[in-house]
Amino acid sequence: MNCAALIDLGAAKVNADALYDAERTLGARFCQVKFYGYNAKRNGALNAFIKEYGAEVSLPLHNRKKTRIDIRQVIDAVAVACLEPVDAIFLVAAEVDCLPLLNALRRQGKKVYLGCESGTMYEDKCDGVVVLAKNLPQEDEAVPEPIDLAPEEERESAVDEFLPYTGIEPLDDDRMKEIGEDLRRAVEEKKARKRTARPLDEKDELKRLLDKYF
Repeated sequence: MNCAALIDLGAAKVNADALYDAERTLGARFCQVKFYGYNAKRNGALNAFIKEYGAEVSLPLHNRKKTRIDIRQVIDAVAVACLEPVDAIFLVAAEVDCLPLLNALRRQGKKVYLGCESGTMYEDKCDGVVVLAKNLPQEDEAVPEPIDLAPEEERESAVDEFLPYTGIEPLDDDRMKEIGEDLRRAVEEKKARKRTARPLDEKDELKRLLDKYF
């Protein structure tokens, strides 16, 4: 059975042994393999598999929503089902919004198998499930942390983009310290007046602070 494997590396932890086992479980040969969200440092252990199978890799976009199925994977899956001489498609994909894709592929007469770490809610919507959890890297294997591809200045501008505009200019540290000292002084004066039972004209005190800072 000829099978195309379309694997979102952000949806499940996958190594080469898991993929070899998936082939044996399905009784298939992966004639096409594509990886989505590939990172050279994080997924470097797959490089030998990629070379052996002539797999294609799709690099992640740093601002892509990780919780939704990759639109590039959807396009490739439909194109393979409609145009390529394959009998089945092996998908490792995010479950969110996955059902319409499964239905579309099966309407094309293709068998669809899902790869996952511990089971899937769509087990009855596909032709089979391959559990990959037993093939995860061992604990002593070093797995590099994901790399933030955005430069420092780009990350800062992205944060600023979502801050609401208030029209109030930010104050420097010295000015903020001065305001803090004035406020502490006002609080201490209020406490002192209470202790000596002297009346405090709160209206005048509030007006003084408003006039000073606003």
